Amino acid sequence: MNNYISTLEPFLSNPQILFWLFVSYAIILLIFFIIIITLCVKLSKTKKRLKKFLPDDKNIDIEKMLVEYNQNVTEFLDREKEILEKIENNKQSLSNDIEATNKLIYLTNEKLKSAVQKVSIVRYNPFDDVGGDLCYAIALLNENNDGLVINSIYARDACYTYAKEIINGECPKHKLAQEEIEVLEKAINS
Repeated sequence: MNNYISTLEPFLSNPQILFWLFVSYAIILLIFFIIIITLCVKLSKTKKRLKKFLPDDKNIDIEKMLVEYNQNVTEFLDREKEILEKIENNKQSLSNDIEATNKLIYLTNEKLKSAVQKVSIVRYNPFDDVGGDLCYAIALLNENNDGLVINSIYARDACYTYAKEIINGECPKHKLAQEEIEVLEKAINS
């Protein structure tokens, strides 16, 4: 220890060196003090920012919380992939269903063209001795005005029913009665 003091003795005996040594230590201490204050302010700001993200529990393990957060994000992304795959599969299935439905609609529309779409009925009384309009003519036509006319005539002693084929709005094989012409025109114009 004496060796150490003996080496410092020329510095300690000179008051000017001691003054500058004291000033340099004071400046260093002031710099350290400013650094400590700056670090305390930054630490305080960081704590305030962390309070926004951390629960009020004082004994929270941030590392554990970040690991849980990372696991939750990974699980969410995995679920998102599964959901997107299901959506893609459903889109394909839905696309197939739409295509099948469109085909079914087309086929149904094609079949409906030949279905009865125009119907008309006319009631009449051709005989003076029979009361009421017991006779009738019915026209049943499809979209192309193809179908048939049914004429039912009721008399006191008998009842007669006639069916006549209609092609493109006309009866090529038989002559139509006045009531049949009337019911056919009503059906075509309906």
